[in-house]
Amino acid sequence: MRSVLKRRWTAACVGCCLTWAAEIHGVVLENASGRPVARAEVALELIRGRGGSETRRVLSDSRGRFAFSGLSEGAYLLSAQRAGYVRARYGQRRWDGAGAPIVLAADSQYFAELRLPRLGVITGRITDENGIGLTGHSVYALRAGERPLRITAAALSDDRGVYRLTGLEPGSYYVRTGPRQLEDGRGLLPTFYGQSTVLAEARVVAVELDRETQDVDIEPLPGRLTRLSGRVTGAPATVTLYGDIGQREAQVGLEGTFHFDELAPGAYQVLALTTDQPPRAAWQRLVLGESGAQVTLEPAPLAVLSLHCVEKDGGRAEAERTTVFLQRHEPPGGQLLRLQGGQTIAVAPGIYRMGVAAPLDHYVADVQGPRTLLEPGLFEVPSRATLDITVVLGARPAAVSGRVLDADGNPVAGAPVFLRAEDPAQQRLLDSARTMTRADASGTYRISGLAPGRYRLFASFEVAQPREQDWETYGATTLRVEEGDSAKLDLKLAGGM
Repeated sequence: MRSVLKRRWTAACVGCCLTWAAEIHGVVLENASGRPVARAEVALELIRGRGGSETRRVLSDSRGRFAFSGLSEGAYLLSAQRAGYVRARYGQRRWDGAGAPIVLAADSQYFAELRLPRLGVITGRITDENGIGLTGHSVYALRAGERPLRITAAALSDDRGVYRLTGLEPGSYYVRTGPRQLEDGRGLLPTFYGQSTVLAEARVVAVELDRETQDVDIEPLPGRLTRLSGRVTGAPATVTLYGDIGQREAQVGLEGTFHFDELAPGAYQVLALTTDQPPRAAWQRLVLGESGAQVTLEPAPLAVLSLHCVEKDGGRAEAERTTVFLQRHEPPGGQLLRLQGGQTIAVAPGIYRMGVAAPLDHYVADVQGPRTLLEPGLFEVPSRATLDITVVLGARPAAVSGRVLDADGNPVAGAPVFLRAEDPAQQRLLDSARTMTRADASGTYRISGLAPGRYRLFASFEVAQPREQDWETYGATTLRVEEGDSAKLDLKLAGGM
């Protein structure tokens, strides 16, 4: 730490009246070793309240040092990140906590230390029937407790059969190998740690920060692998095969044929998207047995999806201010799509989840999904279809505001405030702008654009994104609002500073 801070002057007027400018400086250290971390991205965010902010960024130098000068008074959030480490937020007490603000007066000079914990690692060996390491074998980490399973990290074993799965957040994981055909024609099935091809018999691996979980060894079980071959009618296309351990892609030329080898028997989805304009697509689910399968995909025009907005009371809706976000659920992945009111977009076949972002001076009263709706917020898009989404907006949204107070009744600057609707249907209609905000420098918060109903709120620096148990742990307060209400609710800070 510097013993003498560099002074920065700001001219306040032509008459040479001078004021001090505030400064935050400090150092970024590796959590386990205490060594300085060079080239970490350090972010400083000025809290403006009602979700507004202003962010500046710098890189730490070779000795881990950073500085932000010329700052105005206010409440600031400080954080640092670098590849391979968890993002560190100043003042956090939980690895995924929100962090606490630094409150500066006009001439404050503040020193902060940020410690970066390394993300977790799982290592082990992939061996054959004689305990000899298998080179170049695929290995995956999958988050336990999630359905469907999602690949979190992937690796290949080296010449000793050793693999290393990196970049893992704390928690429980399954480790699973990929399928493989050996040189003698013997097939190796995807095998979980615990020597099983069945999830129910797999062993769970615990991962912690700053720790390498070792000796997670797997001997892949033998079995017969299968093959998928097929043909795409029409123009050249990209064919993507989706399975429970990721996806594979093949480019199809004018001859129209494709194949995927070394597949484990099981459920798959295949999506073909042509390269001509406008593109056409075909989507098919299939189950592969040991004898494999052959399919013919006939791409058809993409579906057309449109968004309409109506006022609850029959008034005119400003449709262009409302956005529906679409994320493909099956086959998994794909880009997040945005559909604004009054627009239409072409969508490949599949099953999609949707969320709605309405202007803050309205609330979402209802969403009338396409005729292919499977459940609230989830619908199927077939080829050639013309589908409509209608968002019903209320013009008199409710709002809740108040102050966040500490145990002594003093306002808390920059405190995160979380809100959740008690009605599951309303939960699905709330976008992120309405579920979390921060108190401003005076401890005041406000959340607008709420539909009538019951909500739960709590304020805590312990949490960045609430988990289910957090609503009970931190004593969420229940509040009911009616249409057009401006409710007042002061919140006690949970968990302390």
